[in-house]
Parts: sequence; structure tokens; C-alpha cells
Amino acid sequence: MPNVIPKFFFDRLRTEPIPSTVPGSLPVLFFGDAFVARIATIGINPSRQEYLSRNGDELEGPRRRFETLRSLGALSRSSLDDRQANTAIERMRCYFNPDSPVYGWFGGLSRVAEGMGVSFRDRSAVHLDLIQEATDPVWSQLAKADPEQAESVLRRDLHFLQRQIEELRFRIIVCTSARVYSEVSRMLAISAINKGRLARLEWTIGTASLAHGTVAIAAWNIPLARATGLDMDGQREFGKLLRSKLGMTGIEMD
Repeated sequence: MPNVIPKFFFDRLRTEPIPSTVPGSLPVLFFGDAFVARIATIGINPSRQEYLSRNGDELEGPRRRFETLRSLGALSRSSLDDRQANTAIERMRCYFNPDSPVYGWFGGLSRVAEGMGVSFRDRSAVHLDLIQEATDPVWSQLAKADPEQAESVLRRDLHFLQRQIEELRFRIIVCTSARVYSEVSRMLAISAINKGRLARLEWTIGTASLAHGTVAIAAWNIPLARATGLDMDGQREFGKLLRSKLGMTGIEMD
């Protein structure tokens, strides 16, 4: 954990929401402890259910996963003071704490990470997104209904993601869908060195050169929440497979 959180994290928290942002929500800068993790997984964007119940009510009390404008007593994102921003960031760092109500989407990804020898709970892994806004409608529907809005926020938020990758110095980046791999590949100029398939998952291993050195890349084609042909044990075995193939990159995981 840095002695001082970099200013660009505070700037992103204070960035105005888009029209489809879940009302009152804050951008999710990361799920887990980005400041100590050595591996970062990347998805599309946070689910609206990180902030809302199935009935559309804001999660509160022990069900709350993230701070909101209401929980922080803020009128707007731009009005967040440093104390409020720090509180929001600390909640994000503690997302995977044992007593936290982690969203079920992370089940499969957590098992793959376990197979790779890392964990969100012990803070050796963290999850990031291409887009930090939780949207309503969900991203896939927004991209169809209002492609201009969707594309605009994607291009804006990719700059923040790139800065995270460059400054937080992860050893390995894991792309959890073909769309994520496509965007990250353009961002980092990934060089693929190995490919394969397990059940319905087509995987790729590669590397990318950053200012601080080379990072390893692992990616697959479809989100684990879909029908991949793998059960829970199969997801752990998939993680072990990726770990073995990542050894070809020369990047040490430990």
C-alpha cells in the first residue's frame, strides 16, 4: 500500500457519471487490493448488482459491497473530499475480505485464480475492468441500445485502466473474455506465444513490454459465467494449465 494514494485514483472517483450509470454509485476502481496484488484479472465493467438488489434498491448494511454517494453523505462525485474518497477506496481494497458479500460472478474466476496459485482473498490477485462504471442497463444491452454512449465511456475509461497497469506493476494480466483481450491487446501491443483449447475455452498466452519491464498475459474467449464446459474442479484445472503455460514467458508468479 502506498503512503499516498496516487492522485489519478481520486480524479477517477470524482469523474461525472454517464447517463446509464447506476444512480448514486461510484466508479469501481478495483475489486480487492490493487496496491499489493501481483496478478490482475480484467473484465468488462462492474455489474449493477454490485450496488443494487434484484428489486433495484440500493444495497445497505451487511449486503453493501461498495460505498455510494448516500453512504458517504456526498451530494455528487465532484464534491467528494479526500476523507470520503479514502473511505470508498478502502472499501474496494477489502472487497474480498472473508466477511464481505462478494458477488457470485467471481466464483468461477476465483477458482481459476486458485488453480494459478493466487487468491483474491489473500490479496495476491485483484480484479479490474475496462469500464469502471456500473451501468443500468447492463453493458451488453447498453452497447446495443446506445452504442455511442457505450463507445464514448469505453474510450474514456481505457485510459484509466492503462495507467493502472503501467503504474501498479502487475506481473501477470488475465483477460477474461475475447472483448477484453482485444482491447488490452491494442492497449499493450501483446505478442502471443502459445494458444490452446480446454472444453469451450480457447486460451492464449503472451507477453507485453511496459516501461517497467515485461508482463505476462493470459486470456480466454468467453466469460466463465457462461457455459464453458468446465465444472468447479475443471475451473481449477484450467487455472493450473494457465500457470504451467505462463512459465513459457519467463515471468515469475511468486
